[in-house]
Amino acid sequence: MNKEINEQWANRFAKVKAVVVKLDELIARIMIDHNIQKTMEGPLPTSSITTAVNAGQLDNVVNDEVLELVKKEIIRTLDLEEYKIKDTIINDLLENGRQSLSKYEKYILPDIYEASINEIHGNLIKSLKKYFEQQWEVKYGSSNQWFILFLKEYKDGVNYDSVLKRTAEYGNKYLKDCPILSIVLQLLFEGIDDTCMDETNVFNDL
Repeated sequence: MNKEINEQWANRFAKVKAVVVKLDELIARIMIDHNIQKTMEGPLPTSSITTAVNAGQLDNVVNDEVLELVKKEIIRTLDLEEYKIKDTIINDLLENGRQSLSKYEKYILPDIYEASINEIHGNLIKSLKKYFEQQWEVKYGSSNQWFILFLKEYKDGVNYDSVLKRTAEYGNKYLKDCPILSIVLQLLFEGIDDTCMDETNVFNDL
């Protein structure tokens, strides 16, 4: 992207505050605009990840615990105990979200499948939300303390649950190669909704 040309175009619009072409610069800009830097100046809670070493240790522990818990919940919800393909189904769900369940309809009892694929507050979607939220906080946040603080700041917002639910529904489909940037933008802008995701290519360049 040619920054100079885009700056010339942007100068015509008062609401365009900056033209950013580098990922690090964009994230830094978002942090400044939303006072994340100010929050970081205060002491972190004792439960926060404070060092890279501790973060790595916590990453492994929490990942293992949550992963096993979610797997057991999904197996129980879908009644997969007797199926050899259960690990394949679970891994697909944890990577691609609830929509991937449609590929395995023949392995699941009809009433269980219908409930799991359609219920807004069903056990399957709850388990997937739990898993992906943990991924946000630990996998992506362990080496980015500002991101953990950012999530805490927006956790009580209406948009937080919508973004988490979208991730549980579609997995990493909209995270691309820049998951932190994708999550931040979705939380900041309510206009990036399911319709926007389905009808535009908003994240194709991430």
